[in-house]
Formats: sequence, C-alpha cells, structure tokens
Amino acid sequence: MDNNSFSKSDSPIPSTVNLHEIKPNLKHSGPGIASFVISLVSLLGYLVSFVIAATMATSILNEFGELSNDSSQAFMFLGVAVLGLAALNVIGVVTGIIGISLRNRRKVFGVIGTIINAIIILIFMLLIATVLVNIGAQ
Repeated sequence: MDNNSFSKSDSPIPSTVNLHEIKPNLKHSGPGIASFVISLVSLLGYLVSFVIAATMATSILNEFGELSNDSSQAFMFLGVAVLGLAALNVIGVVTGIIGISLRNRRKVFGVIGTIINAIIILIFMLLIATVLVNIGAQ
C-alpha cells in the first residue's frame, strides 16, 4: 500500500489545514477589557493627581521656613487620591483574573490589565514600605 492508493479523505497525512476551522474566531473577554481600561485610567489618575498636588504645594514653605497651612491640603489630596486609585487597581486585578479565567474568550487584555494593575500595586506597596522604614529609622 502506497500513499497513492488512498483517497483524499482516507489519507493518513492531513492535507492543508485551515486554522479558522480548528480555532474559532474568539471574542475578547469583557472583564479583560475592563481590567485594561482600569489600568489606563488609574495610570492617568496617578499622573493627574501628582500634577495637581504639585501645583497645590508650590509654596510649601513660608518665609520663616515653616510649613504653610495650604500645603496640608495638597498632601491630603494626594493621599486620598493615591488610596482611591490603589483601590481601583485592586478592582482591576480582580476583573483581570476573571477575564483570564473565562473560557472561549481571548485573554490578551485580561493578561495585560492584570500585569499593569499588579505592577502599580507592587510599586505602591514598595513606596509604603520605604516610607515606614524611613520613619522607623528616625
């Protein structure tokens, strides 16, 4: 028996395979897209909040070298904004994990959103740890 004795359908070697027949056209996962959008919004939020806090705190020291009362508003705004955006990043990680775990959906946006949100949370935790270590060293 040689390969010529088989018909096209009985051939042990598959003919050209159309990849669209094997892998259907999958949709992107909704939670994955949401996680990616949350990561972009939080990055933009961090940038805007630092710029606003910097403009509010342009005159932190008064003429006597003491902190002015207006600078406390800038620090309070920055603290509340960073905590709110960190909570948004946690929500982004959760929705990214949900987007990754969905079956029959593309996982690209879920993976990217989860990675960006997790990196931001990691940087936030390292910043807090650095501040706490510096306070403890004094």
